[in-house]
Amino acid sequence: MKKILLAFVVLLTTNVFAQRPGGGGRQQNRNPQSEQTQKREKFSASNAAGIFYYDIDEVVKKTKVKDEQKQYQVKKALREYNAKIRELSFINTEKFEALDILVNSMQKRTNSLGSQARDASGNKESVRKKIGATIRPVKDEIRHNEKELNQFFESILSKKQLKKWLKYQKKENESLQPKQAQNRDGQRDRPAGGGRGSMR
Repeated sequence: MKKILLAFVVLLTTNVFAQRPGGGGRQQNRNPQSEQTQKREKFSASNAAGIFYYDIDEVVKKTKVKDEQKQYQVKKALREYNAKIRELSFINTEKFEALDILVNSMQKRTNSLGSQARDASGNKESVRKKIGATIRPVKDEIRHNEKELNQFFESILSKKQLKKWLKYQKKENESLQPKQAQNRDGQRDRPAGGGRGSMR
C-alpha cells in the first residue's frame, strides 16, 4: 500500500513540475509582435540626428588634462561646439517634433493593426524618406563640427589624452543609439530611426 501511495505522489509531483507556469501550451499562442513592441523605445529625431552636449568638466576629467593652458583651450573648444549644436537643435526643433509625432503614431498604429500593417508598407517607405530628409543634413553638420573639434584636440592633446577623448566621444555617441528590441527567437529588430552611429 505504501509503495502505491509513494508511486502516486511521485507521479503527481512530476506532472506538476512538467507543466509550464501560466497555463502551459497557451503561452505559445501569445503574439510575439506585442512582446517586441513593449521593449521598443520611442523614436527620438533629436537622438537619431545626434543632438547632445558635452559635459565640459567631465571631458577634462576623463582626458586627464592637467595643464591649465590646455584645460582652458579644451573648455573653450567644447563651449563653442556645444553652442553650435544648440543652435542646430533650435533651428530644427519644429521639424524634429513633427517627425517624433509622425513616427511614434505610426508605430502605435502598426502595433495595433498587427498583420494588417503589411498593407501600410508604402506609407512606411514615405516616412522613412522623410526621416532621412530631415535627419541626414543635421547629422552631416554635426559630423563636420566633430571633425573640426577632433582636429583641434589632435593639435593640442598628447596621444594618450587624444585616445581617451576619442574613446569618451565614441561612448557618448553610442549612448544615443536606441536599444534594439529582441524578438522571441533572440534576434534583434532594427530600430525605426536608427541611432547616431547608423549613418556615420
